[in-house]
Amino acid sequence: MSNVDVESGLRRLLWYLYTVAEKGDDPRVVRLEGAAEIQAVRDRLVGGCRSSLRSFQSQLPHGEQTESAQRVAELVARGIRVQTIGPRERLLGPEAELVRGYLRTVISLGEELRAAERLPLTQLIMVDRTAALLPMLATPPDQAALLVQAEDLLRPVDAAFAATWDEAEDVDDLVGDDPADQLDTRSREVLVLLAVGLTDEAIGRELGVTDRTVRRAVADMCRSLRVDCRFQLGLEVARRGWL
Repeated sequence: MSNVDVESGLRRLLWYLYTVAEKGDDPRVVRLEGAAEIQAVRDRLVGGCRSSLRSFQSQLPHGEQTESAQRVAELVARGIRVQTIGPRERLLGPEAELVRGYLRTVISLGEELRAAERLPLTQLIMVDRTAALLPMLATPPDQAALLVQAEDLLRPVDAAFAATWDEAEDVDDLVGDDPADQLDTRSREVLVLLAVGLTDEAIGRELGVTDRTVRRAVADMCRSLRVDCRFQLGLEVARRGWL
C-alpha cells in the first residue's frame, strides 16, 4: 500500500471518528475537552502502557524537558518501546539548538526518535496500538482531543505511523555529539561529589571553594553539554562514560 493510500485511509477514518464522537453513542470514541481532562487521560494511558508507545509530536518540549526525560526513563525501564516522530525542520533546524541536550538525553535513555518531512497528524499518542489520543480538526491540541480505544479503528493510524517511520531520518545520526568531550580536573571533582549525593555547600567545603563557585561549575558544564538541568547533566555524563 502506498503512502497516498495510507493517508487517504487515515483521513477517511478521522472524519468517521469525528462524526461518531459528535453523536456520542460509541464508548470507544470519546471527545475530551480542556487541558486538564486531556492530560489526565494521557497520564492514564501512558501509565498503563505495556509494550509500545508511538507518537507524533509537532512541537519540541521546552518547559517540561526534565519531566519528559524522566517519563522516557520510566517507560524504557519497564521494557516499553518508545518511538517518536517529529517534523524535520524543528528537530534539525535552528530551534533544535535550544533542546539539543534534551534530544541527546532521551535518545541515550532509549527513546527512538526520527525526523520526517511532514507528519500525517499534528499530534498522536498511541499506546499498545489499542488506544490513542488524536487531534480534533481546527482545534488547538490543548483544548480538545479524541480518545479512541479500539484496535480495529486504529489500524489506519498505526499504518500511517509505520509508513512515516520507515521514511523518516534517525535523529541519533543527525544530532551528533558536542565537541565537549573531556572534563577539567575541577569539573570532574564536582561531578564525583554530586554523584555521591553531597550538597553544593558540602562540595564547596570539600574542595575549599564557595557554594557559588560550585553552582557556577555545574552551570558551565550544563552549558557546555547543552543540557538544561542537573538531571540531564547526570544522564549525559553517564552516557559519555565520564564517571
